[in-house]
Amino acid sequence: MIAMGFIEKIWDLSSLEIYNDLQNQDFKYLYAHKVLAFCDQLGTFLIPSFLFFIIIKSITVNLSFEIKKDMVKVVLYFLILLGLAQLFLLISLKIGYDFLPVSAQDFLKNQQEFNTKLQEGFITNTLSGFLFNLLLLAVIPAIGEELFFRGILQNICVGLFRNRIVGVLITSLIFGLLHFQIENLLSIIFASILLGLVYEYSNNILITIILHFGFNSFSLCCMQALKSGYLNDNQLDLMGNYLFIPLGVAISVYVIVKKVFWEEELLLSID
Repeated sequence: MIAMGFIEKIWDLSSLEIYNDLQNQDFKYLYAHKVLAFCDQLGTFLIPSFLFFIIIKSITVNLSFEIKKDMVKVVLYFLILLGLAQLFLLISLKIGYDFLPVSAQDFLKNQQEFNTKLQEGFITNTLSGFLFNLLLLAVIPAIGEELFFRGILQNICVGLFRNRIVGVLITSLIFGLLHFQIENLLSIIFASILLGLVYEYSNNILITIILHFGFNSFSLCCMQALKSGYLNDNQLDLMGNYLFIPLGVAISVYVIVKKVFWEEELLLSID
């Protein structure tokens, strides 16, 4: 309501015009859609999460960060996140989603096409446009979604089921479904599982916010590079399949073999 009031006041656009523009997918009023998306990001997760922490003081989050100890781990887990998310994307494209009801498949496909087209419309070749997109698509989602899904929902699920893994899996399933992206569903669920495990081991929401921000920023930079002609789809696929997937798998094996966990010293075994 606040966003629509602002849009009507500034640009003299009615809610019906905005609605029809979305339904027809003309996207003639991208500036108005950006304002709506900005307010949606604030109102869906970020502001409610802050209010929750203010009201429910029994649930708190840790925001400490040790540069020397934590930054290398952030880089390692970020590369794992990029590589294995790309791997799960390939797997999902290979196996498909025929096990889902047709109505669910159609709905998720339509939502993904709609969101992809809208986000592509947001991409411009101006610095100001890129910085706003960084705020809209990377900064606010990383903070708001991590506070909600890791700081609140995962804590509730872990406490409810009294099991870390079950809590992480349930949170990640909800996280994946709420993104309405059928082709990226496995990748998003995996990313959430990784972020959930990192949060459980580090007990530090700032770590997962940084990882989430990095992942979203990388995706935005790829979209910007495609828009500007610095990369094409084939080059991006080659980079993902032959650079990030092998690197992510190799680092994953190293992390598992060396037992690199967040509560332990960097790269030391916990045996």
